[in-house]
Amino acid sequence: MLEAKTIQKYKSKSMSYLIEKAQELVNAYVRKRDAINDNGDFICISCQQLKPKSQCNASHYFSRGNYGSVRFNLDNIHSGCIKCNMYLSGNLIPYRVYLIKKIGQERFDNLEMMAYAKGFKHDRFMLIELIERYKKI
Repeated sequence: MLEAKTIQKYKSKSMSYLIEKAQELVNAYVRKRDAINDNGDFICISCQQLKPKSQCNASHYFSRGNYGSVRFNLDNIHSGCIKCNMYLSGNLIPYRVYLIKKIGQERFDNLEMMAYAKGFKHDRFMLIELIERYKKI
C-alpha cells in the first residue's frame, strides 16, 4: 500500500514520465537478474550467445508499445543483445522457443493471454508502486 507522502512526491509528474521511469528501473532489474557474472555479461534470449554487458537490452517479447498490459511483466522482459533486439526486431522466432524453455508453456500461455487483453490503461498508483519497488533493488 502506498503512503500518502509517497503519492504526493509524484503528484507533479506526468503519466509519460512515470511510465518511462518505471520502464528504466524494471529494465535495470532485468539486466541485473539475467547477468551471469559480476561483469554483467549475459546470454541473449534470442541468439543464445554470450554477450558483454554493453550489448544488453531489456528485450520485450510482446512489444511495450503495442502490448501495454504486459509492458512491465517480468515474464515478458529478458536480456537480449542489441543485434537481436534492435536490428532483428527482437528475433522473435528463437526468442519464443527459448522463452518457453525458460518460463514454461503455462506461464507463456498466461503471458500471451494477458498481452491480448483489450482496453488496458496504465494506472498512476501502479506506476508509482513499480518505481518505488524497483528503485530499492
